[in-house]
Amino acid sequence: MKLYRINKLSKLGGIILKKKDVLAASNGEAVRIAANSPDCPVCDVLKDGQHVGSVL
Repeated sequence: MKLYRINKLSKLGGIILKKKDVLAASNGEAVRIAANSPDCPVCDVLKDGQHVGSVL
């Protein structure tokens, strides 16, 4: 398992409203977790500070 950060955004490229850390086995799984979260109408997913995906 790897640690990922999910940043809830006000809009695409907007300010960060909320941060959440999750454990996932892969980048794809982390993006799926973010997509299924009620907090994330628009989110960025990061691993070690690197962008790995977005939910729009």
